[in-house]
Amino acid sequence: MRSTISLICIFSALAVNGATFAHGTEQHGKAAKNTHQMKKLHAMMPMLSTASARLEKALDEGDTAAAEAATRQILLAIPDLKKSTPHRNIKQKKQYVVLAGDLEQAVSSTLDLAKKRDQAGAKAAFRKAKEACAACHEKFRD
Repeated sequence: MRSTISLICIFSALAVNGATFAHGTEQHGKAAKNTHQMKKLHAMMPMLSTASARLEKALDEGDTAAAEAATRQILLAIPDLKKSTPHRNIKQKKQYVVLAGDLEQAVSSTLDLAKKRDQAGAKAAFRKAKEACAACHEKFRD
């Protein structure tokens, strides 16, 4: 429990500072050409990090309403995520969109299971969501 709280605090602090996923104004090679989408992506990542931390906390506390609010925020961002351009491996955008779809499916499952009060199932689904994020970051983030 203590390690989960520590992780939430770390992620939240980093998200507030914009350092978790977003970068400054540095260039991103070919991806920099689409600065509008890059700005959207940079704005979206800290929000997704914060919403994920809130979701994890809600699942730990069994707070279905808070879990629903956090998952809805994440799910509303997925269409823009799918439209955005990754920082690297740009030619593999199809896989990027697939990973965004994996995130969407895992977050939807998390919400469905939380609504059914299946806390263990919701936590397992959320782990899959975090795995989708990590896989995408490993492949496509600077």
